Amino acid sequence: MFLYPALTIGFLFVAVPLLVHLINMLRHRRQKWAAMDFLLASYRKQKKWIRLRQILLLLSRLAVAAVLIAMLCGWTGGGQMLGMLGGSTTHHVVILDDSYSMGDSSGGVSAYSRALLSLQDLTRRLASDDGIHELTVMRSSRAAMTIRGGSDSGDSAADLSAQTVTSDARLINRVMATEASPVQTDLVAAIDLAGELIRNAPADQKVLYIASDFRQRDWAAPQRLAESMRGISGDDVSIRMIDCALSPMSNLAVTDISPIRDVWVAGVPVVVNATIRNYGPTNVSNVSLETRVYHYSDEVVQSDPTLAVTGSVESLPAMVIESLDSGAEITKKFQVFVAEQGTHAIEVSLPEDALSIDNARSCTLPLSDAEKVLVIDGNADTLGAYHVASVLDPGSQVRIGAIPEIQPPSFLRAATLETLTSYRAIYLIDLPEISENAADALDRYVRRGGGLAWFLGKDVVKDSYNQHLLAGDRRLLPMPLEEAKPMPPPAGVSSADVVFGDAPQLLAPLRAGGDAALSLIGLSQSWTLQQPSFAEPDDPEQPRINVVLKRRDGGPLVTQHDVDRGRIITVLTGLDGSWTNWPGDPTFVVFLLQANADLWSGAAPPTRRYIDETIERHIALSAYALEATYLPAVKEPPRVPIEVVAKVVEENDGSTNPGSSGSVAEFILDPSEMVIAGEANVSDILRPGIAEWALTRSDGQGELVPVAAVIRTGEGDLRRADSATIQQDLLPVEVRFLSSEAWSTQNQTAGSSTLALLLLGLLGTLLASEQALAYWASYHTPLESAKAPGKKRSFLDHQGPFSIRASR
Repeated sequence: MFLYPALTIGFLFVAVPLLVHLINMLRHRRQKWAAMDFLLASYRKQKKWIRLRQILLLLSRLAVAAVLIAMLCGWTGGGQMLGMLGGSTTHHVVILDDSYSMGDSSGGVSAYSRALLSLQDLTRRLASDDGIHELTVMRSSRAAMTIRGGSDSGDSAADLSAQTVTSDARLINRVMATEASPVQTDLVAAIDLAGELIRNAPADQKVLYIASDFRQRDWAAPQRLAESMRGISGDDVSIRMIDCALSPMSNLAVTDISPIRDVWVAGVPVVVNATIRNYGPTNVSNVSLETRVYHYSDEVVQSDPTLAVTGSVESLPAMVIESLDSGAEITKKFQVFVAEQGTHAIEVSLPEDALSIDNARSCTLPLSDAEKVLVIDGNADTLGAYHVASVLDPGSQVRIGAIPEIQPPSFLRAATLETLTSYRAIYLIDLPEISENAADALDRYVRRGGGLAWFLGKDVVKDSYNQHLLAGDRRLLPMPLEEAKPMPPPAGVSSADVVFGDAPQLLAPLRAGGDAALSLIGLSQSWTLQQPSFAEPDDPEQPRINVVLKRRDGGPLVTQHDVDRGRIITVLTGLDGSWTNWPGDPTFVVFLLQANADLWSGAAPPTRRYIDETIERHIALSAYALEATYLPAVKEPPRVPIEVVAKVVEENDGSTNPGSSGSVAEFILDPSEMVIAGEANVSDILRPGIAEWALTRSDGQGELVPVAAVIRTGEGDLRRADSATIQQDLLPVEVRFLSSEAWSTQNQTAGSSTLALLLLGLLGTLLASEQALAYWASYHTPLESAKAPGKKRSFLDHQGPFSIRASR
């Protein structure tokens, strides 16, 4: 029970006085001398007293050496053993904030490392304190994921649960080996679960410690935190806040990277947006942004665990952020060209700063070959179909990625879901009526991620559309059709017939020119929409309608809305030229290309997953084996593969992929369930970066698919909250704030200060005793002899060591 066990080797110093004494005795030598007989007689007379004095002197010197070494080693005494025999029990609950902002290394050491040192100091002190001490340690990320997984058990979330503290330092070894988690979370879940453990633990005293970095984003409005802490403080719990962070330094973060919505086809350049935010307190300039593309060609079929990423890397030219103000963000655009089909990965990174975890971010880029789109025109001349097909497939050297297939209206009447899933998008132009069978097939197609565009001209029968497209829970129209309404003449100043709506992202290339870019579009008539009769205005089932273009009188002309995973664009005018000249205007080309990219995006696989989300992979049961391997992202190789067995899902299960038919295999890894089950490799799948699925096809060939795992943004804001303000907001809960440095100092001295004073007093007493014994054991001429010269003394009266020294 020493604070510094390594120094206990110094107890060997205790033997030094004994060795000196033994060596001193070896220096005696015999010498013939007549007067020696008198001295030997005196020695025999006083021998017992002489030995007693020498033993006492030697023991005092040994004791001085032992006490001195004990003080240097930080002896903590045997208080715990005494407490185990009948002392009180104290339950200590430590909440470690391990959200990724705790990786802030401002000052040279991360805030999470300071939190672990605070836990270590506490454990050492408890090992020497009187009484029985039970320790519970809980990390905030595990608590949040436990609750997210449906469990309210504090024991499932805790790394240690009511473990008795002993002198064995291995108690917290597993916790000391952890790092700040990539999970973004607050402390509410951990405090709630800690409260449950505190209430259920039978202890005489209870103490809650919260080791965190106390950022403004969490504590600026701590109502929910205060509510959780009030539930604990009612149990007479002492609460101590350990502030582990320092004043933040510069921090830049990549908050997003994603390919823009487009037709992602191999051999067609794709524009990628990377957003960078300056969370630091100062402006920055001339910051380099590195970009890499990881190619997964058909030749890459086996994963290599010895590499961080199996795909071949291509470094793109670095981009430079010339200047970025504090708190501002900037989006840099760059182009990626990949000739191979398949899913590839893109990564951007910033130079190292105070918080390294948000300096890099990745996404995937799924590229397919050119895919078919279905175009059906209700007019016999198919003029509208010609306009759409000529834009999507202009021929010559221009490659859009869409292959238009023009079919008659009878094709739709007999269509089924299996028929439609072979098309990436569907364009329906001025169809007079929609049958119940067609409406059902279109609804299922859209819900599974398909894209649908309506062009409603003069031949549309509104009752048929309203009856079938909005029946039950179908939402294939934004609102019921009302009437075909002529465009009123301009009032006063002349203005364009068509203006921009409230969804600028779809026509972003034209938006910069303002409404003047649409000034040449003529519109004489269009359909209008009723207020939705199928839902109340605040009904969550009602789709959110985005108005892309409006008529001059404010009515919608082009709308956009989502239905489950699919997207629908509705144009309330036809393309035969009777109501509008838009197909002949250059803006129609821009609109149709943007609309086609928007419709394709619904069926596109996701380009990233958040690290705390469930990892899912759906594959066709007939094309792949049921066993697969998941290789998590790593900082440094090697990677540890995770074997996963698929679950068979029937065709009508809502989780099947768009375009699939028959049964599918579903691979699932749920981090929350893994935390509750106590699986050790959960920390691997929570790591951001580029992970990989290693699949096996039915023909025995391997297939490697990258997955981009990213952190949630927000924790890069390292601004600190004021401790006094937090204490005020938490009232009537009383908390005590300490910095991690003050906490360490307090714990290092608290358990040994009283004992150190006792040892110091004992040392002083022993030193004084040693000097007195040394004086007593040595020969000194009595003072009386100098005052009474007439008095004679015999040699036999001489005592002690004089007789011994005389014999030398």
